[in-house]
Parts: sequence; structure tokens; C-alpha cells
Amino acid sequence: MLLSELTNANKIFQANELDTEINGLTADSRTVKPGYLFAAIQGSNWDGRKFITDAITRGAAAILAPCDTVLPPEVENIPLIKAKNPRQSLSLIASQYFKSQPRINAAVTGTNGKTSVAWFTQTIWNLLGHNSAAIGTLGIVTKTQNSPYTSGLTTPDPVTLHRELNSLTQRDIDRVVLEASSHGLEQSRLDGVKLSAGAFTNLSRDHLDHHGNMKQYRSAKLRLFNSILPKDAVAILNSDSPEFRTFSAACQSRGIEII
Repeated sequence: MLLSELTNANKIFQANELDTEINGLTADSRTVKPGYLFAAIQGSNWDGRKFITDAITRGAAAILAPCDTVLPPEVENIPLIKAKNPRQSLSLIASQYFKSQPRINAAVTGTNGKTSVAWFTQTIWNLLGHNSAAIGTLGIVTKTQNSPYTSGLTTPDPVTLHRELNSLTQRDIDRVVLEASSHGLEQSRLDGVKLSAGAFTNLSRDHLDHHGNMKQYRSAKLRLFNSILPKDAVAILNSDSPEFRTFSAACQSRGIEII
């Protein structure tokens, strides 16, 4: 797929050489193969830009990086795609690269109960005769198999997620329920997923080593409703939760139907 097809559809700023052919995506320089786009993403403990040279040595055909990135002087004719939010841009690019998604996708977030709700939802769909799957803590669960993914993340990285959604579609699975972790939402891993519904279970103290405080933790969970869910989707909210009014207000402000 041409680089222009991956970037123009999402209005991502690109520098040059848009006719470059892209054969794969990764944010791990160790997995770069010839023709891959390498996303040089900044993390809490490392900066992916330190591995740009390694990625190019391995055959990277394009680099996605923050706006202030400058390629090494010895690098020639390698497109540099600059983005204000490279994580989100990688997710949107992945959704373009792996185009197919199941007809209905739902996401569930909350401190506790995500795995149970996802499993219940998938089981109900199966009992109703739908070919469905669940993606989360248990890996990728379908009616016939359970395939754990190696990363150990509740919400897979965007390249893995969109690749698996595409694969499930090829297997005629038309409904998927996803566990949406606070880390996954904050890091834009679900951006680009075409959601029909989103659910909120509850909010209690957890992951504060990462988020810092409850306000930031809540904001990460809210992102499913105030940013990712489309306006024609449905929100299923736990009205017994003290956080119900906050999540309900976020949905109401966007005109999202609430159950």
C-alpha cells in the first residue's frame, strides 16, 4: 500500500516521497523488515527515535515520529511523517493498512469487570447465533479457540489490534467485544476502531503509579466516551457507580444514546 493512502486519509502531515510502498507497520525496530513503516514513539522509559538508525538499517521505508524529529544526516530518501500525536497516528494508519473490521465492535472499560463483561457479551452473541469474538486479558477468544497474544496487554498495541480485527473479518466473524484498558485508551490504541457501543463498569483506585491521580485515571477511561465512540454509537453505563453522572454527561454532550 502506498504511503499516501495511509497518511492522506487521516490528514496526517507528511514530508515527501508519498509514492513509497509500505509492506508492514511496527513500533519495534527489532521487528522491522524491508518496506516497513517504523513508528518512533516516545514512551515513559525510552524514546523510539533512538532506534531510527537501527530501523533504517533493517530496511524501514518510512519513519513516523514527533514533529520536532530530525533524521540522521546520513539518511537519504526516507520519508519522515511528522505527527503531533504519533501514537494516535499509528493507530489511524493501522486502521487504513488493515482495512477490514467486523460489522459490530463494542468496547468495555472500567477498573473491574472488563473481562467478565466481554466474556458474557461474546457468549450471549454466540448463543444468539452470531459468529463473534472477544479481545482482552484472555487473548483472542472465538467460539472454537482461545489464542493468547504474546504482549500480555489487556488492549493490544494498535498494529496487533487492527491486524487481528482484519483476520477475524476474513474468518467471517462479524461481532467483536474489546477490553479497553486505561493505558490502551490513553495511548490511543483503540483509535481507528469503528465502534457501535461502549460500556463502563466502575472506577476504583488502580494504576495510579502510571496515571498519577484519580483525575487522570478517570480522564483516561472517559476518553472512550468523549473522543473514541462515534456520535451514533450507544453507551452502556453503570448507574450504580458514583462516576455515572460524569460519564453520562460526557455522552450527553455529544448526543450519544445512553442505556
